[in-house]
Amino acid sequence: MFTLERFTYALVLIFTLTGVIGSHIDVTWYEGTFAREDGFIEWLTVLGLLIGSVLCFYRISILKPFRGKLFLFCTFVLGCLFFFGAGEEISWGQRIFGIQSSDFFLTHNSQGETNLHNLIVGGTKINKLIFGTILGILIGFYFLILPFLYRKIEKVKNIVNAMGVPLPKYFHIGAYLLLVLLAEFIQGGKKGEVLEFGGVWIFVLMTFVPFNREIFSRKSFDR
Repeated sequence: MFTLERFTYALVLIFTLTGVIGSHIDVTWYEGTFAREDGFIEWLTVLGLLIGSVLCFYRISILKPFRGKLFLFCTFVLGCLFFFGAGEEISWGQRIFGIQSSDFFLTHNSQGETNLHNLIVGGTKINKLIFGTILGILIGFYFLILPFLYRKIEKVKNIVNAMGVPLPKYFHIGAYLLLVLLAEFIQGGKKGEVLEFGGVWIFVLMTFVPFNREIFSRKSFDR
């Protein structure tokens, strides 16, 4: 494991523990400073998402001569998802530039902001349904089931590699489970911010150095 990777994991752990301990010492500080909108943790989350996006688009540029269209397309989609996540985190710069929300978002967004994840459709919060329940199921499948299938079933392995899906190592799985456990100890109503921050960085680091790392390297084509 690279020294930079270890250092980044250490920072993620330190900031997560800071949130856990800080919420017990002063929940007002935790919610109003540490985990607030446009606060320290949110901007670190945005940074991680942007780094993940740049990584995906860079991989497309260097692997385009070597990989198939499906691989490149899926990597492009992942890069777009990273970028979309970053945009959603900061409401696409609305608060930064002081942009007024349209009537649609003022009416249908729980925070009156220009983003999709806080929309309310038919009385259902999109954030809770898609970015909560559905995303939670997908994360569980991705971290706990897919790696097992990849190792045991050759057909699954071939499909995953053809699509360019970066797979977690056991270390990444353990790191995410530890994050979920630590987040449960956070006092107050904003444990999701720390869970989101840690989850993003674990996924970004896993994307950099996945279990199936060789499919993202040009060296494998030079042999």
